[in-house]
Amino acid sequence: MRRLLSFGVLGAVLVGTLSACVVREERVERPGRCEGGVWIEGHHGPAGRWHPGHWRCPGVVERVEIE
Repeated sequence: MRRLLSFGVLGAVLVGTLSACVVREERVERPGRCEGGVWIEGHHGPAGRWHPGHWRCPGVVERVEIE
């Protein structure tokens, strides 16, 4: 009985772990005037605000608003 219970727990852990793997694919056009640009995925900033995905161009100064 104990062996059956341990297999059940192991199975539940494996199912929970494997179901959490999600791959999102998003097609994004490269900006025309931004040579060497890097795509930054959506993320939460230091203040917890959501920033959607965007291009970051080298040499461009970004304005950051402090709340």
